[in-house]
Amino acid sequence: MKRFQLKFAFVLIAVFLLSGCWDRYELEERANILALSIDIAEEGEDIEMPEVTHSKGEFPAEEKIIYKVAAQLAVPGKIMLGPGGGDTNSAETDWLLVTYGYSMKDVLSNLQQELAEKIYLGHIQLIVVSDKIAKKGLEDIMDFLKRDYEVRRTAWIMITEGEAQEILNATPPVQTVPSLYLSGTLKDAVMFGKLPKEYLGKVWIDFSDVGVDAIIPLVKPMGDHILVDGLVYFKDYQMVGTLTPTETGAILAMQGINPAGYSNVIVPGDKKGVYLVKPFKRISKISVEIQDGKPKVLIDVKIEGFVEEQLYTNDLSKEKLQELEKSASELGEKALSSLMKRLQQDESDILGIGARVRAFYPKYWNENVKTEDDWREIYKDLDIQIKMDYKILRVGMEWK
Repeated sequence: MKRFQLKFAFVLIAVFLLSGCWDRYELEERANILALSIDIAEEGEDIEMPEVTHSKGEFPAEEKIIYKVAAQLAVPGKIMLGPGGGDTNSAETDWLLVTYGYSMKDVLSNLQQELAEKIYLGHIQLIVVSDKIAKKGLEDIMDFLKRDYEVRRTAWIMITEGEAQEILNATPPVQTVPSLYLSGTLKDAVMFGKLPKEYLGKVWIDFSDVGVDAIIPLVKPMGDHILVDGLVYFKDYQMVGTLTPTETGAILAMQGINPAGYSNVIVPGDKKGVYLVKPFKRISKISVEIQDGKPKVLIDVKIEGFVEEQLYTNDLSKEKLQELEKSASELGEKALSSLMKRLQQDESDILGIGARVRAFYPKYWNENVKTEDDWREIYKDLDIQIKMDYKILRVGMEWK
């Protein structure tokens, strides 16, 4: 009898542990969202919201912001993942639906009422947010995305100045799926040294970590394609400024991220000629010390580069290269120092200097800083010295 009871108990436990795919949905039963654009609805728009999460006029919020969200859904069987594709265009591979709501979950609940299939976010490639929302703050949007277990940490989030929905309409003739083109553009920008690897998961970490502020790629619609227009930097969850592509290269240099993707225009000390010099290797060290009871920071950047082009002159002598190296070093130090002062004024610590202070000097942090707001006050007046050493190692096929 005891033996039978033991077997029965084992079978019962196995039933609970090996319950199978109880929440499984077939592919045909899913509405696979590939991309989302998030805007603020403008006054005068024809907004129609069904009574799904609340009755009409009864959403409990002091400031009611109506989100306008465009969802790009994949059409099953139409997306070609391999070579080929024939005459298939974006109108046949994806379906764009626009919905309104007071929050992200409210929006998707309203969207679900328009679809027969269950909404699935596991294939989402990117989320595009308008700068109007980013300036108000991304905390609510990030809260929803982090709570939804289907959202991939490797998805991209990007900011655009203007209407975010325009980004989802960008599809060059060589691509059939806008979301795949957009995510591929950012991946290639990382590979070519144009952007840091700021996936959604990395952005979440930066928003959550004490002593670090987040950066997010900035894009601009250009008709049937997009322009990677630099970075947006934040103070807490609020957008406080933008970085041009040139300034993005400066941030990558201070972070020591390779490969290097931006060329620089250099004028030598004698003002004869213009040279385009491209770095191919960056080495950076951010050192923090406590001196006289205050943190002092040294950012030491070493760059190795080569001459891509010379204009209005024909001189690549040893003396000229030494002048170019000196000019590049001085120009770099000046540009990086100016950029750091702007970041300090905006109280945005995107290099994570505060996290370094907290990690290496916990006693100082616990006694003098304590909170992130306290750190921002210290960070504004922080003594940050920048040193750059630029070496030109190659000049191409001509040496004169």
